[in-house]
Amino acid sequence: MRVAVVGSGVLGAAVADELVRRGLSVVVCTAEESRPPVTDVAFGWLNSHGSAAEPPSGARDRDELARSLGALRDATATPPLRGVITWNGAVSWASTAAATARFAERSGPGVAAVEAEALRRILPGLRVPPPVVAYASDEGMVEPDALRRGFLARARAGGATVVAARVDRIRARRAGGYELRGTGEELVVDRIVLACGTGLPALAEQLDENIEVPGVPAARFTFSAPELRLDRVVSTPDFEIRPSARHGFVGAEDVVPGETETATRARVGESLSAVREAFGLPREPVLGDVTVGLRPIPAGNGVLCVPLASAPGVVALAAHPGVTLAALLALRAAEQLAGPQ
Repeated sequence: MRVAVVGSGVLGAAVADELVRRGLSVVVCTAEESRPPVTDVAFGWLNSHGSAAEPPSGARDRDELARSLGALRDATATPPLRGVITWNGAVSWASTAAATARFAERSGPGVAAVEAEALRRILPGLRVPPPVVAYASDEGMVEPDALRRGFLARARAGGATVVAARVDRIRARRAGGYELRGTGEELVVDRIVLACGTGLPALAEQLDENIEVPGVPAARFTFSAPELRLDRVVSTPDFEIRPSARHGFVGAEDVVPGETETATRARVGESLSAVREAFGLPREPVLGDVTVGLRPIPAGNGVLCVPLASAPGVVALAAHPGVTLAALLALRAAEQLAGPQ
């Protein structure tokens, strides 16, 4: 069986790795040479509980997210992915101690309410620690592009082919299987995984399926701050940051649809000022890059992993948070294509 995986973001890379492991012939179609996947500008927080600063909506399936962390631990236990994830927990707090304590209580056993004295051991650099924070000890952080590239490298090592081809057209063949066309190679395959984010609806429409995957803008920014002591994710009402061996530090910021780049940068500047204040830094952190990406967030609970009723052998795959869910959804998509292992 030959399977085409359309899209080389973290979901496409993870499912390619899993399909190769199951003995299938896999070709990954990627347009990354002209446009890197949105995965590469994701924040990189492996999060199953949400943040006390912004509690998750009721649509978020915490059990599924918790299972996803276990699947990621298993998937990254061997090279070239071993050590790519740092599992040292995450700290968050709300605008009031009572709201933080409620969040920790509702999150279950994976999150503990930690008071100021214990917090000093977790975040020694805070100038004035909040009275209570929520500490999720089972969470982690990752350079999303490193995770994606690791999955792709292992898929290649197992026999997968990666081609620089943006797929624009899909057609069912009378003899069976599908024909893919676009910039790059023309391919004939037996089955397909559509893991191309906001590009998925246009391809699904060619197979008589109506699927919505809205793109919600968000900014990731990098910055340097030599005096900042930080070794884990911190999420507050004023900023969301983590350390990065590659970039110094990385932050995340929401983007109002349609706003100007100047407005986005102004909000990032406010975040950095809040970081300086919270950690008592002697100078303002130095801003590096600000990149805005469109997060593919399917309608409903933000997860799409379904076979297309009108196109046998085609699975549509999109999710937010894709980095957290990658390994779990790869297992699910592989089962839908090839059956239980």
